[in-house]
Amino acid sequence: MNFHQYAFIALLALAECAQLGACVGKTGDFNKGRDLKKQEVFVRRLKPDTKSRKKSSAFFDVAYNSTIISNKAKSRKGSPEVDITPAMTAKAPSAKSRSAQSRDIVAASMTYDTLVPTASPFGPPIAVPTMLPTEGSIIPDSVNNAMDRSGGDQLTPSPTNEKVKFRRGDLKNNVRRLGIKVSRGMGVRVVATANKRVKLANGLRSSLPFHGMPDGAAVFPLSDGGYVYVSNSEMDSGRGGVYAVYFNKRGDVVDYKMLLSNTTRNCAGGTTPFNTWVSCEEFARGQCWQVDPEGRRSSEMTVLGGEGGNYEAVACDDRNPLQPIFYVTEDFKFGALRKFTPVEGLASWDTLNGPGTTEYLVFLDDKTFTWSLCDDVARTSQSIYFPNVEGIDFKDGVLYFVSKKKLMLYALDLDNNTYTTSPTNGGLLGSGEFKNSPDQLIRNEGDFLYFTEDGGKTPGVYAVDASGQRYAIFEAYAPMYFRDKTSGLAFSPDGTKMYACFQDCGCKRSGEGDCGCMLEFWRNDGRSFDGATMNLKYHLSE
Repeated sequence: MNFHQYAFIALLALAECAQLGACVGKTGDFNKGRDLKKQEVFVRRLKPDTKSRKKSSAFFDVAYNSTIISNKAKSRKGSPEVDITPAMTAKAPSAKSRSAQSRDIVAASMTYDTLVPTASPFGPPIAVPTMLPTEGSIIPDSVNNAMDRSGGDQLTPSPTNEKVKFRRGDLKNNVRRLGIKVSRGMGVRVVATANKRVKLANGLRSSLPFHGMPDGAAVFPLSDGGYVYVSNSEMDSGRGGVYAVYFNKRGDVVDYKMLLSNTTRNCAGGTTPFNTWVSCEEFARGQCWQVDPEGRRSSEMTVLGGEGGNYEAVACDDRNPLQPIFYVTEDFKFGALRKFTPVEGLASWDTLNGPGTTEYLVFLDDKTFTWSLCDDVARTSQSIYFPNVEGIDFKDGVLYFVSKKKLMLYALDLDNNTYTTSPTNGGLLGSGEFKNSPDQLIRNEGDFLYFTEDGGKTPGVYAVDASGQRYAIFEAYAPMYFRDKTSGLAFSPDGTKMYACFQDCGCKRSGEGDCGCMLEFWRNDGRSFDGATMNLKYHLSE
């Protein structure tokens, strides 16, 4: 252990003894009296020699079997700090707010970042291309043009005993109308386009236009055999929210409606064991909202957000069904990854509005970690080891999350308080390339982990198998997608349909209400995306 690590452990001990401030251990309370100028000094003294840190050579070496629902590296979008109160009735949890004076000290003394997201876009406005996607556009596979269609432009892949025709990672199917390439044996259509009403299976249109800036999403099964695709909108200044596209049991779109409105920059979130969606706002005073996918219950603010922050994603350790533990990431250099443990009891909607204990993640060295009641030390730790945390997920006793600044995936063994890391760069089998930040990561029904990409010239969706090999499922290549990101990755309950969005999708200016489109993908042989593939050899992509 070097000098820096001894100093960091000493800092932790001081904090736990309340010598850095009046740390309180009450449920939902945040610490007062923090000496943030001292914290800055510690940050400068404790920053480790990153060149000496050990790194794995392959992405997802430690986590290929995880299910991580993440969201984007937000370097290209931001919004000024605004005070937005959602219009719907909300149960605001009681929590002591961090003083405005402390925030001013942070902004004045810390030169690494700013507390409020920047308002400047990632790049200059993108010109509208000549080949914008349109709703209901069904693009057949170039190898096998046969497809089943029903309900007008609605497509229902038929159950099949057909020969396997899917070849993961072989981007030979050039869908020129959309400006993307998909794996051999795949089809694709546009389900919805931002600022346009969604086309329904009965030939009518939805009463509301599809939301702009689609981001984090999840699919929930419905009691009638259908399912709902729940999607965040990352619009700023109170224009965000949560929306839902409803499908019948054949996979036809039957409805579209709003579930939460008047929120700001709804980025990612996560699912709960009681089948609700938690939507996270990512701005200085953002909150975490619980949403009913069926819309039967009004959305409510949860205790997870405390006094507010740049929240990104939520994961849940549900090994104890009477006491699920929730983890929340914060996309800010001096953020704090928090852990909320509710009191034991029947887990339900009210769990996220009830009493519990909030703790914060602190790395002690390159191999161990602890949880602290004081968020000061946690913020220092995050700024050094895992700044700007994006997606997070839990599986089999291990908590996974990604730092977009470090381009690193972390795997925390919650039972032994140890962790490992893996870099997020590497090659692909077959065609395609992955050169930018991994964003959302989710699992379908099998051994593949799927992830999206933020930025660059070819944003797409990729998969990694149990052996660590990676493949491109689809990639964009048209100029309209330059600096765009893929988002909203989710699968139908049976795994045969994959949904993904482009957050800009060729709009004139990123961040506006006409930005975004939702796509549906399927295998032409009707099988799950995790099912068998053509047994052909690959050559490593350049």
